[in-house]
Amino acid sequence: GCQRRLGKKRKKERKVLYSIGSMHKEYAQAMIHGIAIDQESQLPIVLLETGRPKGILPVPVGPSEASAIIVEIEGVHPPRPLTHDLICELFHRHQLALIRSEICQKVDELYTSRLYYRRGLRRYSMEVRPSDAIALSLRMRAPIMVNPELLTRGDPSLELFRYLHGDDILLLEPEDYRNHAV
Repeated sequence: GCQRRLGKKRKKERKVLYSIGSMHKEYAQAMIHGIAIDQESQLPIVLLETGRPKGILPVPVGPSEASAIIVEIEGVHPPRPLTHDLICELFHRHQLALIRSEICQKVDELYTSRLYYRRGLRRYSMEVRPSDAIALSLRMRAPIMVNPELLTRGDPSLELFRYLHGDDILLLEPEDYRNHAV
């Protein structure tokens, strides 16, 4: 009796937890515009670009996360799988499908993001770091969605980005990615 009631209660709580999402907002689909290095902190920044509304979102990431993103952009396949590759393999082995990732809001100078995935007809969501959301979306060919309230509006160009955030950003071109050890 008592075990059953607790089990049912947990199931209901899980449904509520998983149903928390972005249904109330129109998110914009983003593409990677480039990877920049903040000259002051020497940390990478992924520049996400959206078409409608037109804008750019600079997402700070760690060096290893930037490497994981660059490796996938360049189509490099290391001899041993990276962490994100292992997660993709788990998704495939257990018939999970990544629907999309969302960069939702900014809290205390940090972005929050969620993965939305499914298995059969069941849908789930999970909070993850934005860098992981981007890396997994790239590997699994899922859309990266961005809350339009977070975007720097206007022409998503490096000049606009520098104007708004200072001249301490260096954009890396694809040739530069190949020269970085991963």
